[in-house]
This record gives sequence, structure tokens and C-alpha cells, in this order.
Amino acid sequence: MNAASFPLWPFAILAVLLALGYRQSRSRIVQPATLVRLAAAMLALSLYGVIATFGAGVVPMLAWAAGFAATARFGAPLLAPRGLAREGGAVRMPGSWVPMSLMMGIFVAKFGLGFATGVHAEVLHEAWFIAAACAVLGLLSGAFSARAKAVHRFDSTVGAVRAAA
Repeated sequence: MNAASFPLWPFAILAVLLALGYRQSRSRIVQPATLVRLAAAMLALSLYGVIATFGAGVVPMLAWAAGFAATARFGAPLLAPRGLAREGGAVRMPGSWVPMSLMMGIFVAKFGLGFATGVHAEVLHEAWFIAAACAVLGLLSGAFSARAKAVHRFDSTVGAVRAAA
């Protein structure tokens, strides 16, 4: 593979993800629905990576779903943003590098899979590798869902307490 055949569009995606991740490293006020949209976008990017590389077979889909479900279900205590505060109908979130780390994880995994596909790496046909790669992508995208769910839970709880007062 020479430099002339190397696509440039992944670097545009990388730039967008870096900008988005940097923005999330700063304290900000967000609507909980915005985090749901980000989680959905990362889920789509992750799932696209699985299907584009391995197809929609049983092993890739089950491994991805298991990784996603594990993090989405059990990841909140570790991944939930700390120091949330309600401001009007929105939530003030402290800055965190966790979202950028997760985005870069998905990007690097997807980029690596794309490269491996481009060079026709034999490991792409090994069941253990397929399961591991798909589970990692599922874990990473599930982390966004865990964070969005934690913020939504905070917003609902604080809103209910204020309404009752």
C-alpha cells in the first residue's frame, strides 16, 4: 500500500472526533438527549465497523452485543460523569477526557480493522480474533450508553425531587 492509495477521509473523521472529544473535556451544559444522540452515533460507528469488516454473522453480532450489553449495563459506576448539577432543563457536566478516550478507542479499532482488511490479513478469518474485535467495539460503544443513561437517570431523579418539593 503506497501513500497515493491511502484514503484521506479517515483523517477527516479523526479531526471531527478529536474536536468533539476536546469539547467534552471542558465543563459544559448539555441536554441529556444530546448525550443519547452521541451514544447512538458511537453505537452506529462501532456496529458499522463490525458489519463492514466481518458481516452480520452470528459470532460478530453476538460478540458485539455481549460487549455492548456488559458495558451499558454494568459500566455506569465506573464511567458515569461525576459532579453533575441541574441547570434549568439541562445538566452541567464537568469536563472529562473519558469520551475522547472512548472515541479514539473506536476510531483506532475501526482504523486497524480497515487496514487489516486492506492488506488482507489472515487473522481477520480467525474466530477468536473476530469475537475479540467485535467485543471490544461493543464494550467501547456501550460505555457511551452507560454515560448517557447515568446522566439521564441523574436528570430524572433531580427533576422528580424538585417537582416534589
